[in-house]
Amino acid sequence: VRIGKKRKPLDKKIYQMRVILINRQNKIGLDLNLFKKVSGYVSDKFDNNKNMELNIVFIQKDEIRQLNKKFRKKDKPTDVLSFSYQGDCTEFNMQKGFKTAGEIIISPEVASDNIQPGKIVPKSDWNFNKEIALLIIHGLLHIFDYDHESKEDGIKMENIQKSLLNDVLTNFGL
Repeated sequence: VRIGKKRKPLDKKIYQMRVILINRQNKIGLDLNLFKKVSGYVSDKFDNNKNMELNIVFIQKDEIRQLNKKFRKKDKPTDVLSFSYQGDCTEFNMQKGFKTAGEIIISPEVASDNIQPGKIVPKSDWNFNKEIALLIIHGLLHIFDYDHESKEDGIKMENIQKSLLNDVLTNFGL
């Protein structure tokens, strides 16, 4: 699925948007190489400008709870938060020749909790890497102005999310 542009083969793909992954937690091991590839692949479907960058930060459960309380007024941990900078056009960005599309903040601990027995998971073979891929996709959709505030918007976002997830699962063998 390519949003707005023709898809190129995966084996020859060089991702345009610069993706920076920062791991500020140490409780759960992460395949950062896989997540960088997944995020580059998906982000280029929205904007493949080489002067754009995306930050993905993995943090502890207590830290994401604090951020969720501060920015969403919900005093509980969440799996993912997104901060879009799409409307920002600062002098710094123009002088340096690049722009940050946004930041995705993910709690691997909460993501791990999401896939535990008794939880509702999208597929029977669901695992941690698939959950992180889903959270990256979900975060990117928010950065590029999709939301689920209304029922109609939620259905639209969910359909795009499912399509992107199926694409990622197929192309990355997850």
